[in-house]
Amino acid sequence: MAARLKSDPDIIITPIGMDTAPAPPLCRHCPLDLFSEMDKVCRWHEKQAAPVCFSVTARLDVASLPSDLPDMLTEWVNKGLKMIQWHCPEDLKAMPASLLWQTAKAGIWNHVLGPALFAKGTDTVPAQFVLNHPHVVHSFALPEDGLRPGMAHAYDDIDPLPGIPFWQTLTGPGDILSCLARYPASHLARIRWDHGIRLVLGNDIQFYFVSPPELSLGYLDQIHAMVLAGGSVDSAYVRANLENAYLIGYAVESDKIVGCSCLKHPREALIRRLKTATGMDFSGCVERGYTSVRPEYRSLGVGRRLLEGLTARSANYQVFAIIDEDNLATQKIARWNNTRKITTYFSEKTNKQMGIWMPVHMRTPEKKNDPGHDQPNREDIQ
Repeated sequence: MAARLKSDPDIIITPIGMDTAPAPPLCRHCPLDLFSEMDKVCRWHEKQAAPVCFSVTARLDVASLPSDLPDMLTEWVNKGLKMIQWHCPEDLKAMPASLLWQTAKAGIWNHVLGPALFAKGTDTVPAQFVLNHPHVVHSFALPEDGLRPGMAHAYDDIDPLPGIPFWQTLTGPGDILSCLARYPASHLARIRWDHGIRLVLGNDIQFYFVSPPELSLGYLDQIHAMVLAGGSVDSAYVRANLENAYLIGYAVESDKIVGCSCLKHPREALIRRLKTATGMDFSGCVERGYTSVRPEYRSLGVGRRLLEGLTARSANYQVFAIIDEDNLATQKIARWNNTRKITTYFSEKTNKQMGIWMPVHMRTPEKKNDPGHDQPNREDIQ
């Protein structure tokens, strides 16, 4: 169990450049469900002294959500909502990922609790989501016996970050809410505590773009491991593709690799299959892929900066990327980088539609309309 802080948290979490914290508003927890008891929550809020910052409860298996959820969340944030304490039911089969993403995006701290969260170990759907998305689920109720083996994500097996998340040094949701009364969730989520030293993630990230032979000793091994930790690629060709890549981009903070991506030369078999499926010839192009960012550094612009840097250094190559049609986060990064979807195809391996994306200023490969052109046979294109 992490040691609990007895010193003034203001001294610890004051952001760089801020000498004093603003006067904290009144903090309260509303023991009502924001979604199923909204009328009661409104009446509770009206009775509170202003200004007030507060937390509410909600169930992770919420059946239905209002269609105006983003506007509703913004309204409640303006009223002082800082945290939602999500109760995890025993029979939860799937996490409401979209809901949690939207609340985090609105600036609300997501805290998950309930005896069922780790009751069956760390391999359940709720436990895995909580551990692998610290930028979405900001904190969770620790078991009474403290952190257990396996209560980490795959990236920690490569090179763990120093210290522990700052919230783990506090005594619970009440203390977290007191900190949120002074500082935004986006700042508090980035703080770690390492033997009395405060660390703020993302303050000094350095970006590098090099060919594989130029990588520092051991970096290729770490980048290879990070790509595999992302869990969304076939591991068979990762090492060889990285060794033969045109360019590798990676982000470093405090001597630890926190993100990576690359421009790789696509295998001839992939070029042939893409031509069969789409009619487009990607010969002479490089494929942007193997993007992997440590969960603690997501939502800090690391993926976007890597994509921008690789595209700017592609020289005379045309760049394309294959993105799952369900991967809205990566598609959003692609659009930010002025990249457009040029076509789609079906992948048997993922059983999903995949999109092919290219920067808007680059020439799209011509699509062959030859009547003799082979039609897609729905084989795996990945």
